[in-house]
Amino acid sequence: MSNIELLAPSGNTDSFLAAVSAGADAVYVGLKDFSARAKAKNFSYKQLNEICSYAHQKNVKIFVALNTLIKNSELKDVMKSLEQISLSQADAIIVQDLGVAYLSKKYFPDIKLHASTQLTIHNSYGAIQAKQMGFERAVLARELSFDEIKNIKNKSNIELEIFCHGALCFCVSGLCLFSSFIGGYSGNRGRCTQPCRRLWTVDGEKGYFLSPKDFQLADYIKQIKETGVTSLKIEGRLKSADYVAKTVKAYRLLIDSNETNYEQNLEQAKDLLSLDYARQKTTFNFNIKSEDIFEPQKSKNIGLYLGIVENKTDTIFSLNTKTDLLTGDTVRIVDNKKDRSVVLKIEISDKKDNGYKIQYKDLYLENGFEVYKIADAEQQRYGGIEERNDRNDKGEYTKITKSFNILSVQPLNKVSLPDLFIRINNVKWIPLLKNAKADTIIKLSKENLDIIKNFLSQKSINDLYFELPPYIEEQDIKVYENFINLAADKKYNKFFINNISQIYMFKDKKSSLYAGQYLYTLNNYSAEFLSEYKINAFVSSWEDDLFNIKDLSKNLKNNLIVYLSGFPEIVISKMKFVPDIRNKNIKSDKDEFKIVSNKDNIIIPKYPVNLLAFKNNLLKAGIKSFAIDLSYIDPNVNYLTQVIKVFNNNVYMSSANKFNFERKLK
Repeated sequence: MSNIELLAPSGNTDSFLAAVSAGADAVYVGLKDFSARAKAKNFSYKQLNEICSYAHQKNVKIFVALNTLIKNSELKDVMKSLEQISLSQADAIIVQDLGVAYLSKKYFPDIKLHASTQLTIHNSYGAIQAKQMGFERAVLARELSFDEIKNIKNKSNIELEIFCHGALCFCVSGLCLFSSFIGGYSGNRGRCTQPCRRLWTVDGEKGYFLSPKDFQLADYIKQIKETGVTSLKIEGRLKSADYVAKTVKAYRLLIDSNETNYEQNLEQAKDLLSLDYARQKTTFNFNIKSEDIFEPQKSKNIGLYLGIVENKTDTIFSLNTKTDLLTGDTVRIVDNKKDRSVVLKIEISDKKDNGYKIQYKDLYLENGFEVYKIADAEQQRYGGIEERNDRNDKGEYTKITKSFNILSVQPLNKVSLPDLFIRINNVKWIPLLKNAKADTIIKLSKENLDIIKNFLSQKSINDLYFELPPYIEEQDIKVYENFINLAADKKYNKFFINNISQIYMFKDKKSSLYAGQYLYTLNNYSAEFLSEYKINAFVSSWEDDLFNIKDLSKNLKNNLIVYLSGFPEIVISKMKFVPDIRNKNIKSDKDEFKIVSNKDNIIIPKYPVNLLAFKNNLLKAGIKSFAIDLSYIDPNVNYLTQVIKVFNNNVYMSSANKFNFERKLK
């Protein structure tokens, strides 16, 4: 069996040392900014230099997660981070934002690029395209099966990294706007507030309907090694050093196994993993498409259930449990009625036959609160890291070796865009659009392709564009390519694309390409990079704000399209939801959404986003092209007439649903 890298998470120095001590081949870490785990403690520049030096002495690699979307105003700070990463001699950066990849390639060619799972690489075309864009490794989407991973490996020559253990996002990574929609805290920018772990209500029943089990592939390491995958990745930069040590030891055992000791080591590894104090486990789609991913009526909380708080006083409570506990163990204490919890490192004041008396202070507890063990007492120290003194007080190299003028963006070719696009996913809208004075975008899906093919063979429509979905499974690539060829035969060759794999799909075609909302363009350099691949115009993300769009418009005003109305797809999930919530409304105390269940599960807001009142602000900023999305709205001539009147400033339509437009994207 082939060699394979074991890649461990680290959110702080303790977990880094635990990973190295337990046998990780590589460790991925985040800096204080631009990390998809902003809530982790993360590393300063000084600490990065120190851990890189320490790791390289131990023959361990360091990958830095610079894997968030970047606004224009943040580019100078990103350049500073890239410089410090380069000078620290980290082994690679993990990137989502194509503008960051572009700047790194241009100014720091010594830094190796890894394509983050946030780039949603999920088929062989995506892997091939990532390689052509300068990435040395692709971190594949967690939705993939073993056969899909093997197929991608056989068809591409890029290094592949897959997750083998840890928490799952219920939305496809890189496509989630859920946290951003609720409060402006974007998962694409490392600030996810985990709405999927909330208590939700459907038809009066409460449950953790969107909270999946954790991922575990311990039973399949032998098969994975035979595929030629480069790296096995453990999720968990927010987890403790104890978690990191146990999971790394377990997968180290499995990777190093041979035919004579594999079964014995598998049993030992699974014993270790049973003590990771995480959620119940699933293999998701890896083996077969699992229908057992969610347990709505079980607590979202991770850890080993110990019991409940009893006999509470102001400073002490009783815990009746058969589990052995030590002072220094960490527990999570949960108030299920109010869906909140606190973490306590316990101090045992007394041990009884039936449990323990535990001290606490400055915490709100009540009898009946549930108690879960989430980490063992730290009984092992992993050593220390020697400080280096060749940095200034901020941990930066005192000698700056480069200077940059990052405002020097290459002007893009001006493209002819209509004043208004109207996007639909139902061809029954088309007869109603005749007098709308707008170009039409039809959103494609596997479910509507045949209907649209039939429509094309019967009708002729001027100014028609098609939009590809952000996730096209390997077995469906040819289906979409056949449609593209058919459309070209009918002289329709304008396409909005939403994934880098689709750049490769059009490599030999004379089509006009436009970047959709999931091929994110939050800064000028993302647009500049994409323009090298013949992408002519860029749709601003639903989650972007007025301030960043105005900033973008200084250079992209002739190439930028802004949606003013519609139902954004804030979640696209490949998980099979429990039947009780499919095609239902799902509510929390403050929010309500619709679940649309077809081949995928899609979540949209209950009410459409309406930014029509901001059209004049955007016109003043130089934006010339706008769009209205009629997807998820039944064809209705009265609604269409009203929204067109509002667009033309003939009628005013107020809206409380503006997404991040005014409050700013965080």
